[in-house]
Amino acid sequence: MKKTVFACDACGYETHKWMGKCPRCSGWDTIKEYKIEKEETQVHEKPLIVNDEDFIEEKIVLGMAEMDRVLGGGLVSGSSILLGGDPGIGKTTLCFEIASKMVELGHNVLYISGEESLKQLSLRKKRLNLQKPFSMLTTNRLEDILHAIRETPYNLVVIDSIQSTYNTSLPMLPGSIGQIKDVSSNLIMEMKRADMAHIFIGHVTKEGVIAGPKILEHMVDTVLYFEGDKMLPYRLLRAIKNRFGPVDEVGIFQMSKQGLISVENPSQFFVSERSNIGSGSTLFPYITGSRPIILEVQAITPKTNFSIPKRISLGYDSNRLFIIIAILEKVLGKPFFDRDVYVNVTGGMKVNETAIDLAVAASILSSYKDINIGKNTCLFGEIGLTGEVRKVVNMELRLKECGRLGINRIFCPQGVEGVDSGVAGMEIIPLKNVKELNSLAFSK
Repeated sequence: MKKTVFACDACGYETHKWMGKCPRCSGWDTIKEYKIEKEETQVHEKPLIVNDEDFIEEKIVLGMAEMDRVLGGGLVSGSSILLGGDPGIGKTTLCFEIASKMVELGHNVLYISGEESLKQLSLRKKRLNLQKPFSMLTTNRLEDILHAIRETPYNLVVIDSIQSTYNTSLPMLPGSIGQIKDVSSNLIMEMKRADMAHIFIGHVTKEGVIAGPKILEHMVDTVLYFEGDKMLPYRLLRAIKNRFGPVDEVGIFQMSKQGLISVENPSQFFVSERSNIGSGSTLFPYITGSRPIILEVQAITPKTNFSIPKRISLGYDSNRLFIIIAILEKVLGKPFFDRDVYVNVTGGMKVNETAIDLAVAASILSSYKDINIGKNTCLFGEIGLTGEVRKVVNMELRLKECGRLGINRIFCPQGVEGVDSGVAGMEIIPLKNVKELNSLAFSK
């Protein structure tokens, strides 16, 4: 039995009649007529009473330290993961290494590719020096995939990519909104019913978000973004959504000829050039998930050649940068109307927590006054609109990470004196406001 629907090619809006303008995305002539096969017989699910002892969360520890950390301790059996990233960033390489680790642990793995041939996949596996074989399937038809996973029980299924997979019974083109919604819902329901963990590799748009309907991210258990500059040797794996672990966890990998290698000491990795510190550079202990990482915050304040000075920040909220500059002008009387201000968090990290405010302010003052704050000094704390330095969370964890790297001078909010840092000889300087920061850190 066939059912006729009208759907928008741009946003996926569905209606029972044709319209010239889509009411959701306001696109003209984007609504097309589609005929969909409708199942006549349906099996209705019945509600069940479930006890806590009936199901146990099973996590498979892959042995990839950074991957296990981002997933919340390991790969959960039957979980659904969406992995997105720019072309060539290493998504397929990462999934190949996960598949190889699963095979080493004695699990069955199926790798499905709709973009590469078996020869290409075999050469990639050989190039990465992965010895353990696993099943591969080159198809982009939903029917072939469903037949394969119904025929053989797998512990992990990787689909590369979800945008290239299509249902032949639908008239839409592969990658369209309707195809992605239908394919993803069918695959997720089928593999969750069979308790198969699965990873969908997703394309990203020019805006940097995963292509397709937003409902795709709601349907899966975990959404991961693989980020980094392709010209640099490191990659960041960021969890945007995770039903089995923290959502702000970041995994750090280094790209080599042998593939992706977990970075064991990320703090040392991000401040490796710290010996050549100059003015305008400070350190900040950043808490990502359950782990502290020492990041370097840099700022320059050159004389402007424009009528309106530039304010640019990378890795830090540009709106908060405007606020910090306004506070420094108001509280300290420092004029910035004739200076451009550029702030950068090194390593490509994006910091959303307000604890970085004090480090940003110190970097700006360090560049403005051309004073080197010292390579063994770290700062953290939120700055209020009146210039006060406010408390932040996880202060003890930040202090311990500073002590582990030999950083012995800390500028921080008041109230840290009672926190046990666990490091002897560390000089903790509590601040009430940015005036004290200016007088204690930048007085010659």
